[in-house]
Amino acid sequence: MADRLPVTVLSGFPGAGKTTLLNHLLAHGAGGRVGVLVCGAQDGQTLAPLPPGCEATVLPSAEALLAETARLAAEGRFDALLVEADGLDEPLAIAEGFLFEAEHGAGPEAAVQPDTLVTVIDAATFLRDLNEAEFLADRGLAQGLDDDRTVAEVLVAQVECCDVIVLNKADLAGAADLAQLHAVLRALNPRADIVQASFGKVPPERVQGTGRFDFEAAADAPGWLAVLRDEVPTNNVSGVSTLVYRRRRPFHPQRFADLIHTEWLREHGSVLRSRGLFWLASRMDTAGDWNQSGGVCRHGGAGAWWAALDPAEWPADTAERAEVEADMQIGGAPAPFGDRRQELVLIGLDMNQAALQARLDACLLTDAEMAAGTEAWATYADPFPGWVDEFDDDHDHAHGHDHDHGDDCGCGDPDHHHGNHGDHPHAH
Repeated sequence: MADRLPVTVLSGFPGAGKTTLLNHLLAHGAGGRVGVLVCGAQDGQTLAPLPPGCEATVLPSAEALLAETARLAAEGRFDALLVEADGLDEPLAIAEGFLFEAEHGAGPEAAVQPDTLVTVIDAATFLRDLNEAEFLADRGLAQGLDDDRTVAEVLVAQVECCDVIVLNKADLAGAADLAQLHAVLRALNPRADIVQASFGKVPPERVQGTGRFDFEAAADAPGWLAVLRDEVPTNNVSGVSTLVYRRRRPFHPQRFADLIHTEWLREHGSVLRSRGLFWLASRMDTAGDWNQSGGVCRHGGAGAWWAALDPAEWPADTAERAEVEADMQIGGAPAPFGDRRQELVLIGLDMNQAALQARLDACLLTDAEMAAGTEAWATYADPFPGWVDEFDDDHDHAHGHDHDHGDDCGCGDPDHHHGNHGDHPHAH
């Protein structure tokens, strides 16, 4: 099988400096025949003169990327490809497209291999944007009427699953701010190599030809997942810390709904990112999926708890089944309600962890409510929207935390998030 054409993907929010980095790499890279693909119209974009053997193509949209890379790979004219993604694209999704094309496209002779996923961030604006609830539509960036993503959600998606983070415009941030930025980025993605830069001046070998890309590793890279696997410390560094909230008692649905309509994520420090599973007493079969980036959180159905399924439907693979069985136990003894649990990771600045835990604990069933039993729990007021149609019981379940966004934190109102803060209707 012919060697696949290596591709470096430059991602990053508009204005972060992707084009500046691209021009630097073309001028100071390793040379050779490099094909350059630029997705969509980039604001203020000006490509520098290309070195000999290089060729640039501006694509009308990200959708044209796969077909163009396959065509260039099949022609065999280049040694490598450099892709400047659209400012709202997620690097892992692009890599997944390349891998799918390699398996199902024109054949191995026309395949590309992701080499390095690079995300460029703006050191002067990243934390501010991550801490807000500004929607893409507020900046005129939404990709269609149904694109309800926030700036923070795009930033998190670009940072959590990349191989290299270029902390650009570092000259615009002070030493303390840079230290805090490094700590936040390390908490969001402990696997990534962080390269500090100004004007996109990065040693080319840090972002090209690194061979760092591995799909499984990238998919497992988010810091919240690493924390759940006990792979990274949760120490306080430059004010950045991580809280793991685990309980084997359900939330009262009304009390939890009431909590998430308050400013609780801003009242005890600033929670920048939180993710995980939650258990409502009124929904014994279905796990809740919690997903918060900056000022907006989303919740929905994560799928069935393993305990709600017949053991015959559990994984046949020995290792996977052992994980399921381990989730069914507490301290080596069978858990009263199987794998049902609260399992949330919170990453933030200056967090008062005891206060945050106390707010969540107040939503748990009391001893008296626990004693009332599941039939009583089913009658509790539950303002959350229905999750029945959000998953297929034959395929989706709560194990593994691999879920899509659900409903916004508004308990059914898609226009409500965390109440008002200043003049922004969707902020914490």
